[in-house]
Amino acid sequence: MKKIILMMSLLLLFIASCGTSNEFSVDVEGKGKVPNFELKDLNGKTAESAKIMKNGKKTLFIVAAEWCPHCKEEMPEVQKFYDANKDKVNIVVVFSNSQSSLGKVQTYVKNNQYTFPIYYDESGAIARGFNVTGFPFNVKINNGKVEETLELPVDFDSLTAEFAK
Repeated sequence: MKKIILMMSLLLLFIASCGTSNEFSVDVEGKGKVPNFELKDLNGKTAESAKIMKNGKKTLFIVAAEWCPHCKEEMPEVQKFYDANKDKVNIVVVFSNSQSSLGKVQTYVKNNQYTFPIYYDESGAIARGFNVTGFPFNVKINNGKVEETLELPVDFDSLTAEFAK
């Protein structure tokens, strides 16, 4: 009897955890709508994407990895763009859990003194939701929809021109 109760409890726990999934999907190529999803900053604080990205400003949304050489080239340029445009453009940089850890990302961000908003994709749900196949992954979001996938590499001048449109 105890085994049956244990098995039923585990089954119910599994079903309950499946029902609270944070999975979503964005049609990036078709310039699809971006649903609301949760982001966690490097201190574990949760934020709703809708509160960050749907405030009337365009959003530069980046999924990166701290070990990625192209990301390492882009991040100083993103910092310059953020410093010059933080009142006009939302910047959202999400570091992937792919071949990484929260500790490695925290160290990388601290060592480079980045101050733009940074989040960590602990479960990989954000990378899956945006169908990220390589790093960095950069999109421009406007009015809750993907407006454009940005050509790589991005730098201060290309970001300035793109967000002036």
